[in-house]
Amino acid sequence: MRSTLALSQPLERISVEMVFRSLYYFAAAVFRGETNDVVDYLVSHYKLFGLLKAERKRHRQIHSRSALVWADAP
Repeated sequence: MRSTLALSQPLERISVEMVFRSLYYFAAAVFRGETNDVVDYLVSHYKLFGLLKAERKRHRQIHSRSALVWADAP
């Protein structure tokens, strides 16, 4: 939950698999003494680790239709 707030992205956009894969690199950074906070480390390297799922064309279309339907009436 804290990582979703730090990345300002919905939870479904964060790849759980990539988070688990990146924990190896976090452990190595802890061993080297570079960091001790997992969330700060992952947020600062989220692009490198590919933590956010790509937004597909289909998802953008669904989101735009939803915005049209649920938009405030003038």
